[in-house]
Amino acid sequence: MDAKLDLRTLELAAAVAECGSMSEVARRFGLTQSAVSQAVGRVEAMIGARILHRESRPMSATKAGRVLAHELRELSLGFSRALEAARAAADRPELPQLRLGLLDTIAATIGAYLVKELLDGAAALRLSTWSGLAPAHSDALARRAIDAAITCDAMDDVPNLLRHPLFREPYFLLVPKDLAPRLRGVGLRDVLERHRLIRHSARSFMGIQVERHLRRSGLEPAQVLEFDGSDALAAMVAIGVGVAIVTPLCLLQATASAGEVEGLPLPGPSISREIFLVTQRDIGSVGARIARLTRELLQAHALPRIHAMAPWLAQHPDLQVLTDRK
Repeated sequence: MDAKLDLRTLELAAAVAECGSMSEVARRFGLTQSAVSQAVGRVEAMIGARILHRESRPMSATKAGRVLAHELRELSLGFSRALEAARAAADRPELPQLRLGLLDTIAATIGAYLVKELLDGAAALRLSTWSGLAPAHSDALARRAIDAAITCDAMDDVPNLLRHPLFREPYFLLVPKDLAPRLRGVGLRDVLERHRLIRHSARSFMGIQVERHLRRSGLEPAQVLEFDGSDALAAMVAIGVGVAIVTPLCLLQATASAGEVEGLPLPGPSISREIFLVTQRDIGSVGARIARLTRELLQAHALPRIHAMAPWLAQHPDLQVLTDRK
């Protein structure tokens, strides 16, 4: 572009092409009509074609003029978007890198959507992620080895951390599909007397929570099989090795076995787990944005699949996306 043909000159010419009046554009921009006419002439010289049919009254735009006006509108929108993005970036803390721990059930269900949005979306973070069990993330947060974790351990006893509630989900009984009609409505004690209980690992937060519930209920099923991952646990249930006590996200994680198992309401007292985003205080507003995005992804991608796999859960009071407590 000619160094003298700046954006202002193009805007003036495009405005005349749109409204057909040099005097109107001069009034709008606070210029003389002569200055506007010179701007149009310079643009036409650069294009090598007229942008106005001057013989008509009011003047009308030629095809070149209409294209110029359209492209200048798009360019103006692009500038506006660039300014908005720059303002949003100015509001974000300068993080060289965000180190994020993901609970296995989150990593395997909505984790890919979350990571893609954090890398390529408005946040545009430099991101490192680790999946695994909640105790490992709790330890890493306490040592400041990571900046944030989506976890089922709120770490209430650790100071200087921020906590954003994300999701609450009930535990239910996972059984082989062919046994479901016979076990529906049967008490938990009777179920566990007839079938092995396949456990989540005692090293996991879920395993600890389920064991605590069993003890409170006066139940001590034999310790036979336990697994870190929900996919292995569900595979055992699918072929009839036993039954398990799991959550909806666990069932979503175990997609390979989903067609061979069925979830039944947990007999007796209900229990649930909550999932939190726990962050170091010094990551600023990034934590709140990650929490908001995670809730949106749970609502859009997790809940519809849960309702499809176990329709009775749609009415369960403990299945819900949470908001920050006031």
